[in-house]
Amino acid sequence: MVIAAAIILASILVSSSFQTTVTETQTTTFTTTLTTSSSSTCSGYPPAGDCIGPFNVTFTLSVNYSGPWKLSYQGCTGIAVNCGFTGDFVIGNITGTGFYSRPITLTGLSNNGLSLCAQAQKLDASSATLILKVTGYNETSAPYGSASYCGGAVP
Repeated sequence: MVIAAAIILASILVSSSFQTTVTETQTTTFTTTLTTSSSSTCSGYPPAGDCIGPFNVTFTLSVNYSGPWKLSYQGCTGIAVNCGFTGDFVIGNITGTGFYSRPITLTGLSNNGLSLCAQAQKLDASSATLILKVTGYNETSAPYGSASYCGGAVP
């Protein structure tokens, strides 16, 4: 009986060491302001034109790191080096351990393009590499280091 219990406990410990744990918080707000005037005209839709048009673009956001990490992201209108200005409409915070990937779809009206910006931080002193991907990637191997990346698209 003791041997059977030890085998069961050992198999639980072995199988649980490869699990990914993720806690996620996401806030989505949609604010669209459309102003029209008889004296204002536009010509064509993005990327060549300047008329406001609908967009629906999906980015794949991923973190690849074997240890614990924290991820924050923002989706916004405009092709930005950093989101964080008026126009943010998707904001999320995730903590986890191990590999994580999810699609994030930005939908709305724009004539400026759109961006998904993210920052991932290692929550331990390991020198293993953390890789953050949006449309490209950035990485860090510094203990408690962080990596940031903004990916953009024109609808």
